[in-house]
Amino acid sequence: MQARVTAILVARNGGQYLERTIAALRVQTRTPDALVVVDAGSTDNTAELLMGAAPTQFVTARRSTFGAAVAEALGVADGDWLWLLGPDNAPEPDALERLLGAVEIAPSVAIAGPKLMRWDQPDTIAAFGESITSRGASVQLVSNELDQAQHDRGSDLMAVATGGMLIRRAVFAALGGFDPGLPTVDAALDLCIRARLAGHRVIAVPGARVASDARPPRFGAVRAAQLHRRLVYAPPLAVPVHWLSLVPIALARILWQLAAKRPGRIP
Repeated sequence: MQARVTAILVARNGGQYLERTIAALRVQTRTPDALVVVDAGSTDNTAELLMGAAPTQFVTARRSTFGAAVAEALGVADGDWLWLLGPDNAPEPDALERLLGAVEIAPSVAIAGPKLMRWDQPDTIAAFGESITSRGASVQLVSNELDQAQHDRGSDLMAVATGGMLIRRAVFAALGGFDPGLPTVDAALDLCIRARLAGHRVIAVPGARVASDARPPRFGAVRAAQLHRRLVYAPPLAVPVHWLSLVPIALARILWQLAAKRPGRIP
């Protein structure tokens, strides 16, 4: 029996992107079985555009973060798989077909991610795969590279990005969805890590391509996400040590930055 897929399209003030994204959804070679759209507190014409997509369900989210909006959509979403999209995630016509083709032959796979291409440069990879350093900092495995099929061997990864992610609904629910403590940065990374720890596989599907206008996150948000993950992943007995280390580490970073800006410093 064919797996049922619900696409969840979350948007907040995404009017400049939605026409292209909705048009791309309409021409999928494997159309989603249901489309749930979520307006996450928009003040532009986003709600009107989302209604124009003829969704199965329209949800007005009480909170504006992507993870919280997806959580609210889950209450009206059914099916075996969830396809998560933002307003600036315009999939190529065969994107969903390729993602499903990859997971249907591998029952151990719970999450599959497409190759994200730059919104304004379709021949350039915006992001493809995520990992972490030995100190817990998140890193993009591929970004801003001309796509010459150099990364077209599908493989297991630590994590994939949120945009265009295909995830088993049962696994998403069992994991509790995205961590609310990671509202803007590393949410997908954390979800994928938890899925892997639960015994599931996370894979890249290079043949599935989705346009994305992803922007580099602010340093403060990146640092906050890193610290949050460090505390969450730490063994219970180590949490107080991490808490006590935050202040001296912050002071050391400030002193280092001041020293780096000191006049006459040799580069």
